[in-house]
Amino acid sequence: MIAIVTDKPNVGREIARVLGADRKENGYMSGNGYMVTWTYGNMLSLAMPKDTGTAWVERENFPLLPPPFLTVRHVKTDTGWNPDINAVLQLKVIAGVFDACDTIVAATDASREGEMLFRYLYRFLGCRKPCLRLWISSLTDEAIAKGMENLRPCSLFDNLFLAADSRNKADWLLGVNSSYAVCKAVGFGNNSLGRVQTPVLAAISGRYRERENHIPADSWPVFVSLCKNGKIIKMRHVEDFCNRRDALELYEDCKAAGYARITAVNSRTEEITAPALYNLTGLQKDANRYHNLTAIRVQEITQSLYEKKLISCPRTSSRLLPEDVYGMLPPVMEKLLSGKEFRQYAGMIDLAARKGVTGNQDTAEHHAIVITGIQPGELDREERLVYTLVVGRMLETFMPPCKVEYTTVEAVCAARKFRIRTYRILEAGWLGIFHRERLVAEDNDLCPVSPELFREEKLPVTGCSLIHRKSLPAAPYTDEELADYMDKTGLGTASTRTNIIRTLLERKYIRYSGKYIIPTPKGLLLYETVRGMKVADASLTSGWEAELARIERGELTQKEFLDGVLETVNEVTGEIFRKLSEDERPHGSI
Repeated sequence: MIAIVTDKPNVGREIARVLGADRKENGYMSGNGYMVTWTYGNMLSLAMPKDTGTAWVERENFPLLPPPFLTVRHVKTDTGWNPDINAVLQLKVIAGVFDACDTIVAATDASREGEMLFRYLYRFLGCRKPCLRLWISSLTDEAIAKGMENLRPCSLFDNLFLAADSRNKADWLLGVNSSYAVCKAVGFGNNSLGRVQTPVLAAISGRYRERENHIPADSWPVFVSLCKNGKIIKMRHVEDFCNRRDALELYEDCKAAGYARITAVNSRTEEITAPALYNLTGLQKDANRYHNLTAIRVQEITQSLYEKKLISCPRTSSRLLPEDVYGMLPPVMEKLLSGKEFRQYAGMIDLAARKGVTGNQDTAEHHAIVITGIQPGELDREERLVYTLVVGRMLETFMPPCKVEYTTVEAVCAARKFRIRTYRILEAGWLGIFHRERLVAEDNDLCPVSPELFREEKLPVTGCSLIHRKSLPAAPYTDEELADYMDKTGLGTASTRTNIIRTLLERKYIRYSGKYIIPTPKGLLLYETVRGMKVADASLTSGWEAELARIERGELTQKEFLDGVLETVNEVTGEIFRKLSEDERPHGSI
């Protein structure tokens, strides 16, 4: 008998169906020589200091170290934080399944976190039976069957587990020690700091404070409207004025001038290349940008689409495809292009354009997000939106670049220089898929194409305008901007960033205000407590991901990595105790 364990009930039932294990039991499926069971996500975690009977810690107890045992996930109840009863019961079911079988197949997510989930489970249950690894990136019948035919020894993934375990212990060391240190230093008993969540909270809170403290700066841009062949060309003075008097003087001079002379016309053509395939972060950013979906909601939707076998595993930071997956694209793309929605682009798709599509794929990571080719059935509105984004990106990636002509025209009016920048789409290319040609002008002071102008040409001035503007502070973060910030600063990974946002929301450090993410009073107080400290600095652990990758490759030991982490922890806690003196305690409570 072979036991198979997955990290989600739906995934377990799907694998069981493909393998013919169709008898429904309590917490598992059985039949055809298999017993397929599952966890409810990660049901185990590193123990906390209180789990060892330690009620209080003193300054000399730092740094705190993880106890050498795992505990069952805790959930908040009416009587406080208690072991999750569903996790406790399911662990008993899994133990019984393991006892009844000769071989264990780990079918948890093919990733660092999925590997750690299985290894922790295997260790917690004291299992010693031989185990194999199912490594798949989609839940189609073909993928499951092929994966079961090519099971790998779990020992091949030892370094992957070491990297995951190292990351988990490092997060514990920094998060627990800094949280306990703040509690000890200033008496806050209900706070949570972490390697990623605290810098993210600092970024959100810092921008919020900048908005509060923003002092608007005044400016007065001056415009002249010229006319050619009945069409108006609105040009702007090359420099805005910082006082109204000078701006008004130019405004009056331009009104009296009567005409402007074109002094320069410069054009250039540029190609905007097609984007790479989606990873989770990229998909979350676009879903927020175009459909106002939050990062958390997009992760939920993509997981649903994955379990419906419509897309590959979404928990990936890769934007590349391995050769075998790339080779399966032609029939999928042919089916897409046969539909009326995208039929017009069939002649523009070039599947031979492999640059930026295929490459050396890390075996420990899922490939870029693509559809499986299975025809979607009933999808709700949000699922349809996200699925369409993935479909569109697959087409965009293999389409020609967008060709744009940019023109800068300069003119002199009343002895002062004015300018206009225009653009003209020569070939829409990949931007035509969703009719997003307007993106060419986004974030630029660009206007649609104007009448053709020539150097030394004189045009009548038909109007002038003077506008009073005040500078605006940066808006609070949206999901798109926060995902981009976390990606660029190396905070978290594609598969963990959503959980960071969820944690901050659940702990009431941040909240949504419309589409914006802002800090709560509780979050602001914690921010003020640690502002300027290393624990709130995004760069503190930015090199960890590179070191974890070295552990995966066998180039760095776990001990070497954690020794370095402990040095950082000592610096962080030392700074907390040093700076949070009695005089520096912020007012309020967390």
